[in-house]
Amino acid sequence: APPFIFFLIGVASSNHVCRPINVTISAEKDNCPVCMSITTSICSGYCKTKVVGKKIQTPLKNVCIYKEVQYETTLLQGCPPDVDPSFTYPVALSCHCDLCNMDSSDCTVQGIGPDSCMKVCNIF
Repeated sequence: APPFIFFLIGVASSNHVCRPINVTISAEKDNCPVCMSITTSICSGYCKTKVVGKKIQTPLKNVCIYKEVQYETTLLQGCPPDVDPSFTYPVALSCHCDLCNMDSSDCTVQGIGPDSCMKVCNIF
């Protein structure tokens, strides 16, 4: 399984409790000329944060992360024969609120987004 799990914090659905939602992600690899759009499920939504007095305990803030995940693989088109065209990505089966594990997750609040590509993107 890939060592890095993607998820967004409050980007897709900040008005809903933590849950899997469908999104389009971009799949690309170095040396493969084409970027593909793939529909998958990610964890998104809000998590309650414990407030002590009037102060939010930032280091203990829960985020919406994968509880159960499976991995699917698709083949990128147009890759040269010496490049493995396999692209493996996570599919959220269930989500929960917990502390973000920086070793396995992207814990940033905002990034370029999972649907951004550096190459021309084909939708499949």
